[in-house]
Amino acid sequence: MNYDLINLSEIEAKSLLSELQSKIQNYNRSYYQDNISLISDSAYDQLLATVYQIEQKYPHLVSHDSVTQIVGYNVIDDFKKITHKVPMLSLSNAFSEEDLYDFIARIKNFLHIGHMLDICCELKIDGVSFNARYENGKLVNASSRGDGYIGEDITHNILTIKDLPHQIVDVAGIFEVRGEVYIDKDDLEALNIEQAKAKKQIFANPRNAASGSLRQLDANVTSMRPLKYFIYAIGEVIGCDIPDNQNALLDYLRFLGFVVNPHRKLAKSELEILEFYNQAMELRDKLPYEIDGVVYKVNDFSYSERLGFVARAPRFAIAHKFPAIIGSTKLNTITIQVGRTGALTPVAELEPISIGGVIVARASLHNIHEIKRKDIREGDIVFLQRAGDVIPQVIGVDLSKRDEMLEKFVFPTKCPSCGENVFLYEDEAIVRCENGLSCPAQIYERLVHFVSRGALNMDGLGKQQIAFLLEEKLISDPVSLFTFLTHDVEMYLSTRNGWGVKSVINLKKTIAASHKVGLAKFIYALGIRHIGESNARLLAEEVETAQAFLEFLCEIQNGNMEAIEKLNDLPGIGIKIIEMIKEFCALEHNLVLVKKLIDILDIEDCRREKIDSVISGKIVVFTGTLESMSRAAAKEMAEKLGCKVASAISKNVDFVVAGDKAGSKLKKAAELGVKVLSEEEWNDIVKSVVFWY
Repeated sequence: MNYDLINLSEIEAKSLLSELQSKIQNYNRSYYQDNISLISDSAYDQLLATVYQIEQKYPHLVSHDSVTQIVGYNVIDDFKKITHKVPMLSLSNAFSEEDLYDFIARIKNFLHIGHMLDICCELKIDGVSFNARYENGKLVNASSRGDGYIGEDITHNILTIKDLPHQIVDVAGIFEVRGEVYIDKDDLEALNIEQAKAKKQIFANPRNAASGSLRQLDANVTSMRPLKYFIYAIGEVIGCDIPDNQNALLDYLRFLGFVVNPHRKLAKSELEILEFYNQAMELRDKLPYEIDGVVYKVNDFSYSERLGFVARAPRFAIAHKFPAIIGSTKLNTITIQVGRTGALTPVAELEPISIGGVIVARASLHNIHEIKRKDIREGDIVFLQRAGDVIPQVIGVDLSKRDEMLEKFVFPTKCPSCGENVFLYEDEAIVRCENGLSCPAQIYERLVHFVSRGALNMDGLGKQQIAFLLEEKLISDPVSLFTFLTHDVEMYLSTRNGWGVKSVINLKKTIAASHKVGLAKFIYALGIRHIGESNARLLAEEVETAQAFLEFLCEIQNGNMEAIEKLNDLPGIGIKIIEMIKEFCALEHNLVLVKKLIDILDIEDCRREKIDSVISGKIVVFTGTLESMSRAAAKEMAEKLGCKVASAISKNVDFVVAGDKAGSKLKKAAELGVKVLSEEEWNDIVKSVVFWY
């Protein structure tokens, strides 16, 4: 585990995740939508890796991408959209042997077993993920990962890739394969030579080249690119037989005609796993393509199914990343940033240094305790590690080069934005300004979050424009964004430097377009502490409509225990997050703001696409302790099968799944004549439709 994350508290994790989410969105937008890489390939991967590592340590804090993130990006309008029947989830990451041991221990603890399971070890190809869907053996479409739920239709581009079957024999029903599109190192060099001759874009690395090639609107351009692929998994599978383990599945996929990476190992111990990892490290430079780690998967699918998922990451798999890059430079000063939740975050301003091909001039110091623990002082020579943060982490001080005259850093006692007193919450390790919407920095950050791409996506209202409008007192809160642009204001802005007539016209179009927004994005835009894109989607899927969401918040404000219990039942929503939602609802002006926004905006309902099955449309209640899976995992699977999971027994419930020590709910079910299923009977229903990720 990297140095800065060893003792990371839950509150520190929340603060760091919030910081990273914003950066990931910015770099995803540049990389995926503009085909411009602002940071190196390894730096970007490590940025995502830190998010996944924190999420692994605190699963209930999972956000985008996630990642959130994710991991992923919003589909641009130029491409048709394809909804993934089975979400394309991301992997948690390991950075050390200890992380591997923790992964194995978690599996054993969850399954209540003492023996080692077989682990399928595979190379982690550094390319671009895709999903190809076959119906009755014919390739019908292909899609990018997108945001994990909706991808871009890249069918025509995928068809240009050599060796990818357009037809597979003896496979009936629905059969989805998932893999990685990549470009060899030598092919990239040759491609860049041709690009340079034609005075076109030079690709910084193979993954950039693969992404830019795969997402061409003109398939003829893609056909000229040396794209290759490896298949490593399957997505939705209905109506056809597949092997019962990952190792056999890879052999089966190769038999069907797909290209499968030959480097893998079926490990039966931690030692064998680490042997494969070390061999991959040695093999890395000799391979014709880029790899950035090794993926470990529980081999037996029956165990994988029982293990299920934590938010957007599977419990049964993990990516063991290769080591990060370390450098050292002088820390000139420490500046303090105020976030949208009032948290004061220290940032190291550095003598610029190149790490992994990226010029770095700033580094994260996380919080007051990290500065004290590492005794970081302005003027120190510090060690940096690119272990996930686009602004790398300061992992220590070179005391041998310290000037004895350097003084200890004193954290400010007043907010640098509004001048009010700040408070140190020892349990959170966070210094916070509680001045809320009276603090200019917090107002600014909340508005920046509200208009960001993952939220209302108000293109043309960037940080600079928001700052200007606040300074001119033209806006003050999210509602004002939709009302400030009067005729007089338009005329005024048209004459101001940096705006102009065209900018104002474009801004009007952006504001008009942003009136229509999905419920999940709307919830995320509200900026409730610790509610990232993933948790916002969970809430949206639970309430389904904007009006129901407002009513839900009002119920929480009134202390309705059934509403709070619904929150607690959602996978990935923990006690701390529930407290933050309750804190948000406790402020009347927050609910007034939500109501005003609902009245202004056209908020699309969020109705999850259900899979047709024998229990589609049925209402089910789980009670007691389940042995084969957690209650959250059972709820998630039931919803994927098309049924509604309720928390209370009523005459409308179709059946109850009773685990060990089922209590009053089982008794009430009997009184109402509701059918009761054993856990074994429930599992038989689940097995009627197989989902693989």
